Amino acid sequence: MIVVTAGHIDHGKTTLVKTLTGVDADRLPEEKARGITLDLGFAYARRGDRTLGFVDVPGHERLVRTMVAGATGVAFALLAVAADDGVMPQTREHIAILDLLGLGHGVVAVTKSDTVDPARLVAVRPEIRAALTGTGLADAPIVACSSLSGAGIPELAALLDAAAATPAVVRPTQRGFRLAVDRSFTISGVGIVVTGAVHAGTVRVGDRLLASPGGQEVRVRGIRAEDLVTDEAGAGQRCALNIVGPRLSKGDIHRGDWILAPALHGPTLRLDVTLRLLPSEKRALRHRTPVQVHHGAGLVTGRILLPEGVVVEPGGSARAQIALDAGLGALHGDRFILRDISASRTLGGGTIVDIDGPRRGAWWEERQAMVRALDRADDGHALDGLLEASPVEVDLGHFARSRNVSAAAMDALADTLGVMVVETPRGPLGFSRTRMNGIRSAVLALLDDTHRIEPDNPGLSQEEVAAGIPTRHRRVLPPILDALVRDGTVARRGNHHHRPGHVVRLSPEDALLHDEIRTILEAAGLDQPRLAELAQRVGSDPDTLRGLLDRLGRIGWLQRISKHYYILPSVLIELVDHARAVASAHPEALLTVGQFREATGIGRNITMPILEYLDAQGLTMRVAEGRRVRQEAFTPNKS
Repeated sequence: MIVVTAGHIDHGKTTLVKTLTGVDADRLPEEKARGITLDLGFAYARRGDRTLGFVDVPGHERLVRTMVAGATGVAFALLAVAADDGVMPQTREHIAILDLLGLGHGVVAVTKSDTVDPARLVAVRPEIRAALTGTGLADAPIVACSSLSGAGIPELAALLDAAAATPAVVRPTQRGFRLAVDRSFTISGVGIVVTGAVHAGTVRVGDRLLASPGGQEVRVRGIRAEDLVTDEAGAGQRCALNIVGPRLSKGDIHRGDWILAPALHGPTLRLDVTLRLLPSEKRALRHRTPVQVHHGAGLVTGRILLPEGVVVEPGGSARAQIALDAGLGALHGDRFILRDISASRTLGGGTIVDIDGPRRGAWWEERQAMVRALDRADDGHALDGLLEASPVEVDLGHFARSRNVSAAAMDALADTLGVMVVETPRGPLGFSRTRMNGIRSAVLALLDDTHRIEPDNPGLSQEEVAAGIPTRHRRVLPPILDALVRDGTVARRGNHHHRPGHVVRLSPEDALLHDEIRTILEAAGLDQPRLAELAQRVGSDPDTLRGLLDRLGRIGWLQRISKHYYILPSVLIELVDHARAVASAHPEALLTVGQFREATGIGRNITMPILEYLDAQGLTMRVAEGRRVRQEAFTPNKS
């Protein structure tokens, strides 16, 4: 178990840790010379088959950033309050920070108890209890002790041992690895070493990870956890990693960086959060207030963004966005601390709900419904709510990364919730079955209406179906059409979709006219008549007749060659056969206009439209001397 110390400067934290472990956590010469802690210190003590680790933090008001870095990722706190001073300003600030970081387990050591009379020891307890009221440590046991006389130390050690034996917080080891770097240094003959608290997952020697936000590739060459060399470390532990990487130098890794699984890398500049303003604040928190954001072991500046007209009063809470000035390796559920921009006091803090929030539309009800869905601890409940709140699809890749959910776990969630997953160039998208069934029903209704209103229409192309449904549903149309075709609910002919029972029917008048047109075209042989001639022979206006011919073309009964020629598909196939034969007979395998006309016996007017049509279909290719013919099979275009 890892324990973080907290408390006002000179309240005996470091001395208490030394008494409990035998290790002086002050490692810097300046710390020893001045007698105060300036940076994080570490000490370990073996307790039977368990190890107690201590992160000793500075108590000076100017070193709160370092205190937050030491407290991140730790589940148990040891708060030191000197019996003579009692609760001091940094005591209160440290209590507030521990509470904002979610620490709900700890013990209070009333240090220097041998320096005061019994009445003072009695009086300091309610003072401490009042300072803890309303926080996660409200019920923490209070033990009077002295590092000099040893009074109370056995009782304090027993409480720590009991807590270590029954850890109250279970860390997620089955997720991607995340370590918040609080120190980076080099050791001669070893190389770069980083230390920090493991927030999630497991790391093993040989693992390939990334340093974030820089994105450098690293390989784990060695691990030390709980002050012992090991092959593996996991969530809830502090560990030191010896890392190597191509072109990796000590200057690439800093306090506040993360060492993490590659899938989790993606520094964000915008956070959706729930935040709380401390009751001790004198003024409300307003839109665009500049702040320092402490997250993990790092610090970035940014601005608080609130809905129009909303302010957060002291002691109040709200949903907000934070626009950051630098990328942050944050994920859903992470805790953060807010301090004023001059770093003189802690304002409050909160929990990250989502990362990479939108710049526009952040306060629209649709987006806020999505944020409310994401503000659930259980991944399944969050995804289920998000599917219902989202207009159409859920970016499953973003969901998995932001919540540190493995690919296998995402597959299981999708299966359990009945999510339809569609792979796209930008990653997998998820659709709820309910919404997909709604889109499916809309497509079927569109086809049914088309067949009823236009019985001579053979079906709709994908583009025509898309034009008949809302824009936001069009992204998922291709897989829906494919699924409808697979299960036989829809039939596909060429690129047209129709109901299986649909039979193309012409009106009696159009059917008679079609019979007349077909008779004329069949009698014409290969030299099919021009539209104007055909219209004259059937006693119709060319523009009026073109509408019918286009409908016959959709059905597949005619082939539109140009705006002036509509011919029978069988005639077109015969003309293509002639084109192949002419090219085969040519010494250079060329199709020339003159030889094509001579072989087919067709007139000058129709020759060029036919050849240009074949060019457009890709059957022939223009070259300087004529055309070359491709030999693949040809089917008349039914579009």
